[in-house]
Amino acid sequence: MAAKPASIASKSLWTIGTYVASAGIRFSSNIVLSRLLGPEILGIVVIAQAIRTGCDLLTDLGPEQNIVHSPHGDDERFLNTVWTMQVLRGLLVSIACLALSPLLARFYHIDTAILMAVSAAPLLNSFMSTSIFSVAKRLEVRTRNVFELGAEAIGLIINITLALTLRNVWAPILGILFAVGARTCLTYLLPHPRHRFVLDKVHGPQIFHFSKWIMLSSLAFYAAIYVDRLFLGLVVPLATLGVYGLAKAVSDLPNTVAGRLAFQIVFPFVASHQGDLEAGSAPRAELSRVRLHFLLLVLLGIATVMAWSDWAVRLLYGHRYVEAGWMLCLLLIGGWIAVLSSLNEAAVFGHGKAQNVSYANVVRFAVMGTALAGGFALWGLPGALLALPASELARYVILTKTQLRMKLTFLRQDAALSLGLLAIFGGWVLLRLALGLGVPWALIH
Repeated sequence: MAAKPASIASKSLWTIGTYVASAGIRFSSNIVLSRLLGPEILGIVVIAQAIRTGCDLLTDLGPEQNIVHSPHGDDERFLNTVWTMQVLRGLLVSIACLALSPLLARFYHIDTAILMAVSAAPLLNSFMSTSIFSVAKRLEVRTRNVFELGAEAIGLIINITLALTLRNVWAPILGILFAVGARTCLTYLLPHPRHRFVLDKVHGPQIFHFSKWIMLSSLAFYAAIYVDRLFLGLVVPLATLGVYGLAKAVSDLPNTVAGRLAFQIVFPFVASHQGDLEAGSAPRAELSRVRLHFLLLVLLGIATVMAWSDWAVRLLYGHRYVEAGWMLCLLLIGGWIAVLSSLNEAAVFGHGKAQNVSYANVVRFAVMGTALAGGFALWGLPGALLALPASELARYVILTKTQLRMKLTFLRQDAALSLGLLAIFGGWVLLRLALGLGVPWALIH
């Protein structure tokens, strides 16, 4: 049943509200781990997470997109076919990760056992129930967000307990595995069909046909998101990579909530109203209004954190991570553009244009790879970090071109809000200068 247009405002409030709690959990975890573990250990974890995520996304079947988009998404046989393909993929990916662990460990000069352990994560994740995707299809935003919040709270408890107990690199590594396993188990507490191994001759090819674009998009998405960590892991010390990883984790928070809003609300809403979103329609107006209110909150937060990033890092994480302040200021420029792109990407997915999303992410990766190497060669680490806003801008442009053909763009809204972000950021910087506090990027070198 299609969602009522008016319902997405309250659903958005649920998404944003639970994300505030989620952000609190993530901040708590980052602060505790940064106090208990050194930058070098966090640098190793950055590489391990990047490799683990890469292995998991290389053959992403897009189970959530398939279930939400397909008219058979509520059929038990379709759901079990998705689940079966998901498990088989997870097994193959974990085996591939395990086989590659010695080579990658030598490449990055870290313990092989760490990568071998992390290779179990894709398999653990693949056994999750399809119930979590069915919740998204039905636009049960409250259930989905309470679930995610509960899973993150359990992950926080696991990570802090291990960090206090072990005080070494195995604390966050085991934390990754236990948190993934716990989340998988929790999905079976939601209403779900009796899962069994099924490969339906009709549904299987349909799923794979839609998934081929998801795979390409996920591969390009991973490359664009994690190529910075993999590249920097080769050219800067592990301690510097650990500091960067902390700044990147904080800068990713706005886009994380945008991703939740985009794929829990915008994607299924657009998918169910494809013929009703012309200019002037009630659904279009409601979507625009929800988008505006969300982005106003995000721009206020990003502009403020950018302006006071150095003080925030020094206060929360201590002197060992002070360099993360100027990094966070630069990274949040790309974070704002990423938020806009995530909302646009969900709208494009909602129209079934997965190939266009794939193309946008491929372009983003190409720009990212080129700008990373070129920026680092010319201006060192600050130059490399400028690759992130450049790549996100390229992605935004490609998605906007697709939306123009769909006649579903928000260009004026995005431009006005971006100018507002610059104005607020500029106001904060002028206040700092008036108080003799300097600028947030003062430690760039």
